[in-house]
Amino acid sequence: MKTQLVSLALVALPWVASCTGSDSASPAVTQTEVAALAVPEQGALASEYVAHPTTFRLFGTQGQGATAFATLADTSSWDTSNIRVGETIGRNLQLVAVSDAGIELYDSTTKERRTVRSGEDILVRVIEHEFDQAAVEGAEHVFHTHARSLARIEARYGIGTSCEPVSFAGQTPCKVGVVSPSSLAARLGLKTGDLLLAADGSAVTPSNLHVLLHRLSEAQSQSLQLSLARGGVVIDRMYVAE
Repeated sequence: MKTQLVSLALVALPWVASCTGSDSASPAVTQTEVAALAVPEQGALASEYVAHPTTFRLFGTQGQGATAFATLADTSSWDTSNIRVGETIGRNLQLVAVSDAGIELYDSTTKERRTVRSGEDILVRVIEHEFDQAAVEGAEHVFHTHARSLARIEARYGIGTSCEPVSFAGQTPCKVGVVSPSSLAARLGLKTGDLLLAADGSAVTPSNLHVLLHRLSEAQSQSLQLSLARGGVVIDRMYVAE
């Protein structure tokens, strides 16, 4: 399970993997659950969400206070992510506390708190929205994108940003302005202040930024390599359509 570009959450059922429960396999998401989601998708209907059972293993914890995080792995794929206090996975489970021994999770749909110790497996019912898989970071700086979902995001929220030329290290990158929450730019991981250096080797300008981002929402299979500077560090990011 990868950490998402926007803060997302998962539903924890009141049992661990060694126990059973008939609700864990239900893919249907009710309107009542939608109303209780920690991070709902604005204006989305219950039919736009899907739920599926997932078993996670808590490998361990690190840090203290607001900077503490837990390392969780999806046991079906062993994809591993570091989740910080206050962050969510999926749409409705929040990591509220981390200690040396384990973590505490809060389920916004059941209002239950669960304690998981390091090394334990936990069976959870993950609720996701279609947009959650629109652009998912796999290997470092490689995003797997889905054109249909990105097209729906663009139609609902727009591109969500613009840029202006600035001077940086002898170059003239395009500095990203305010990024609207939930927009196409936000889902693609752009942040206010990012310096866009090049896209597929060509300059990024205020006039072509919209076209470049829109390309990823088109149906044909394609990729886009975007070079940007953030906090003085240059990042080469690849978007690969699936």
